[in-house]
Amino acid sequence: MKKTFLLIAALLIMGSTAFAGGGFGVAIGAKAGYQTAKLSYKEADIKAGFMNHFNFGVFGRINIGRFYIQPELTYFKTSNIFDATVTGVGSSNLFNLPTGAHAKITLNSMNLQVPVLIGFNIIDIKVFALRAQVGPTANFVVGSTTLFDQTYTLDGQQYNLDTDHPNGNQNFDPKTIAWGMQAGLGIDIIDLITLDINYNFGLSKVFKALDGTALGNTFDFTNVDTSKQNMFLVTLGIKLIKL
Repeated sequence: MKKTFLLIAALLIMGSTAFAGGGFGVAIGAKAGYQTAKLSYKEADIKAGFMNHFNFGVFGRINIGRFYIQPELTYFKTSNIFDATVTGVGSSNLFNLPTGAHAKITLNSMNLQVPVLIGFNIIDIKVFALRAQVGPTANFVVGSTTLFDQTYTLDGQQYNLDTDHPNGNQNFDPKTIAWGMQAGLGIDIIDLITLDINYNFGLSKVFKALDGTALGNTFDFTNVDTSKQNMFLVTLGIKLIKL
């Protein structure tokens, strides 16, 4: 009974806020952009971002007066470089690298990120809106490839990889969800075009369980702590459906 009362009270408050601030509405759209470690207004940097760190996805927005809830689904690719030492039985058979060798390994991961943002329209007029938003994110790795550096070291000597070494065909699964928070600003133009600049704060390590994967049975990774996803996401969107 108490939970029912609280739910009804919350709905009444939300409803009164909607009527007081401009009503209730729903929008669904698509968006695309890029992620970057550092924002830049230079055209060359923006083009490089779209070329090398492209992302795309869909979003929904539930407007309740000047407040809104915006769930999203975004696909993007990231690359992490790890220092690794070959360990374990059968290492030379799997990667043709001798036990004890030191190598740099690039793990390219394809990600699905699910943010749920809560926002407020700071300015809300017919042709323009300025928004502020914040909310949690969940990141899922849905695909991966492994790339080796062209050289490795063993007992202080440097060696070149040869054609017998696999490169780019070793899949991995970090077996984890990486949690984070996003905060940022956005604008709407004529209630149709959206532009968002959010910063993603990584709260957990994407590869914290890497040692428990097939790669972890072969390599000892020394810098897994660097795998938090801290980055800006710049996206341009369009509202396809408005109710």
